[in-house]
Amino acid sequence: MSVSTPQIAIKLPHGEVANFQEMQVYGQTLQRFVREQEAGLAQIEDTQHHDQIIDYLQLLARSYNEQLRLYKAAEAQRQKAILVVLLRIGGSPDLQ
Repeated sequence: MSVSTPQIAIKLPHGEVANFQEMQVYGQTLQRFVREQEAGLAQIEDTQHHDQIIDYLQLLARSYNEQLRLYKAAEAQRQKAILVVLLRIGGSPDLQ
């Protein structure tokens, strides 16, 4: 009997254009999926299948972390651009 590696049912957002909510929802869904898969690993007797699941979970985590880094970099650029616009419009902000 051939058993397939489980698949996550939500698409990974692209970090450069995703918003906070998209990244958060995917992160929460991924954590739940990983916990569910890890809970079932003890019952898998086929070593190759077990290793495939582990590899897949690690791939998902690496992919999410890469997109999260891209999101954070893009968000920092967006915040910087907003600050530049605000400074140009209103001059130096009053810090008192």
